[in-house]
Amino acid sequence: MAMSIRDVAKAASISCETILEVLVSPSALEPEVVRFVMQTIRDTGYLDTFSRWKTGRTETSVAVLVPTVDSPSAVEFFRGIDRALSALGMSVSLPIFPTRHAPAYVDEIANRMLSFNAVEAVLAIDLEPSAEILDAYAGFGKPIVLLEEKSPKAQSVLIENQRGVGIGMNYLYNKGYRTIGLLNGPSAKSYRATIPSERLIGYLTSLHRLGLPFDESLVFEASDYDADSGARGFRYFSERGALPDAVFCVSGDMSAIGFVDAARAAGVRVPEDIAVLGYDDLPVARFVSPALSTIRQRLMIAGAGALVLALEAAVNGRGEDLVIVPELVTRGSA
Repeated sequence: MAMSIRDVAKAASISCETILEVLVSPSALEPEVVRFVMQTIRDTGYLDTFSRWKTGRTETSVAVLVPTVDSPSAVEFFRGIDRALSALGMSVSLPIFPTRHAPAYVDEIANRMLSFNAVEAVLAIDLEPSAEILDAYAGFGKPIVLLEEKSPKAQSVLIENQRGVGIGMNYLYNKGYRTIGLLNGPSAKSYRATIPSERLIGYLTSLHRLGLPFDESLVFEASDYDADSGARGFRYFSERGALPDAVFCVSGDMSAIGFVDAARAAGVRVPEDIAVLGYDDLPVARFVSPALSTIRQRLMIAGAGALVLALEAAVNGRGEDLVIVPELVTRGSA
């Protein structure tokens, strides 16, 4: 059996996340760490796992199913996939299929990919094909990896949403904020319903753990993950009466940016009058004013991990799920 990323992690006594971070963003790590990880990759023979996809040797594809291609989070996933391909010296094409949030279309596209021999594996981002489709993949022996969804019938890359919210709530509490509003994502969009549900659970659990009362009026559900939804969130909180001490925009950085812009237009200062914490750490988060404090989801690492798991599964068969732990990034907004 070929080496897996878990074998490398065990040999180096480090996490799979660190290995993926070396592949996609080595400049974020100490040079000694990067050198050590790359030496371990070479010494363990991990690169041989991907030898059949080395540049110029074969014509294969990994199909990517995604609700839309233009969302900021999807772009980060794609960046991670592309950087992993480059770091591992692979030549694999990536046909991308936007599913437009239609479950029947997800199954249709996934079913088509089964019959294409050139498609080595399928990545499903923020989507879960039906149980029948997942069974068909298992029977056919073609890997399918779910990103941000979990099923007993497929391998997954998961980001710990509840833990990420807990990290953010701890930070806001320790900064002295006691009335903390939640700007959550849309539960009505069934294709991503698990994400806002998990983040709401993380918020409620954190309130209980921190000894803070739950006030239903402090929770606003956005209609989307964009800046306009953030602006609507600000209007909601400003119209409910006294502004909360802080708002945790778990609907994403773009909604947090929209919230801050709407606050500025209303003469409300961030963070003096209200602190704002985002969720994602998109590249734009550091360039707005004030720079956005946020929870880094490590989306590029998740994208790279999905690709690596899929190609390892094409060689070794289905392996274990990979869990990515978010981290706090502090800047000026909270």
